[in-house]
Amino acid sequence: MNNIIHFIRRKKKIKQNELAHALNISPSYLCKIEKGLIEPTGNFIKNCCKYLDVMPDVLFPSKKEKENIKNTIPLNGLWKIRKSKGIKQNSLAKMMGCSPSYLSKIEKGIQNPNDKFKKKCAKMLRVKEIDLFPQN
Repeated sequence: MNNIIHFIRRKKKIKQNELAHALNISPSYLCKIEKGLIEPTGNFIKNCCKYLDVMPDVLFPSKKEKENIKNTIPLNGLWKIRKSKGIKQNSLAKMMGCSPSYLSKIEKGIQNPNDKFKKKCAKMLRVKEIDLFPQN
């Protein structure tokens, strides 16, 4: 089942385990639902919609609507450039000497990198720092 729970959860700055706790479910169950691996129950849908303050058709859009929503989410310059160069996140993290989860947080805009990280990343990807981090 198509869903955008993770997009709405992140937009509202709610961690996955926070939402799971609020809905009285395990984080692994929520993860499987977010990835579309299992179908959510009616009770889950009702509680999740109530907690996130959205209608079910917002959380579970059609495939076409889901793509439209994904396309409206601004992507970090780092993510775009890394993808355009065909570099996997794990590979760049290894080159940068950081964990893949830290790099993921930077790409998603959850974590702000320090100046040293920005300079090293720009050097590694052979681009200008402003192209990677335009807002900073």
